[in-house]
Amino acid sequence: MAILSMKEKLEILRDATLEDDVFFSSCLEGSNECASLMLRIILGRDDLVVTEVRTQKWLQGILEHSVRLDVHAVDGDGNLYNIEIQKDDRGAERKRARYYSAMIDSRALGKGEDYCSLPESYVIFITRGDAIGEGNALNMIERIVKGTGKDFCDGSHIVYVSSSLADERTELGHLMHDLRCSDPDKMHYNELRDMVSYYKNEMEGIESMSGKFDEIMQRALKRETEKVREESLKEGRMEGEMLGLQKGEANGLQRGRSEGRLEGRQEGRQEVVRSMVRDGSIPLSKIAEFSGLTLGEVESIRNSLR
Repeated sequence: MAILSMKEKLEILRDATLEDDVFFSSCLEGSNECASLMLRIILGRDDLVVTEVRTQKWLQGILEHSVRLDVHAVDGDGNLYNIEIQKDDRGAERKRARYYSAMIDSRALGKGEDYCSLPESYVIFITRGDAIGEGNALNMIERIVKGTGKDFCDGSHIVYVSSSLADERTELGHLMHDLRCSDPDKMHYNELRDMVSYYKNEMEGIESMSGKFDEIMQRALKRETEKVREESLKEGRMEGEMLGLQKGEANGLQRGRSEGRLEGRQEGRQEVVRSMVRDGSIPLSKIAEFSGLTLGEVESIRNSLR
């Protein structure tokens, strides 16, 4: 990886928001105040006080799938909280939430401890869209006894928050605004404003992000790539089917689909690069490195946009 200049670092941080999981994890590392604020608002509990926060925590599995938690917090009563930031709904599947809950529980009980000692656990997914399609800004998922509707009360909780559906006049709406906001001066909550300002404007904070800038750009490029790839493949399949039908060949449909997919992938990569160039926050050398194009090809795309 090429060494980024201070100007390039500042450009990346300028547009970073707490919706970016890498930046979110960096800002909340060790910040009990920020974690407490978020959990109090989301869960509607004024008494909740976080005593420990760890970010990017790996739950390693020997035989099972390992997971990395964006934010893992513990409150004064020993209850466990996992906060996951996902810009896209694809990263907040229901069975992923179930698996995360199971992995957290599997590490929460010491050898020889009674099951009654298992703490309450909360897995919280914050997405921009409506990940589970219920049309609510906040969805609290609990196990119930089917038939009676009574709570099962096993202490396991899953929560989905949609930032786009939150009422901007409420505390939750203010919190979601702050997660999307790149300018700390425009944030509602002092805890988040001070923390984001530290990482964006203070030299010590900027340097503490060293080693994470490449990951921020890679995540952004990956999101753009996946988004454009899906759109391109869809268009490619449609164009391929039309091409196959027009040729009237027995294998025209299949060949058309293949050609459409190939053209879609090629155009998809070009569109990703165009999107990143328009954004302006990532150096051209990095765009070339991550996309597989040459620097000359990226510069040519930039010039064509001008």
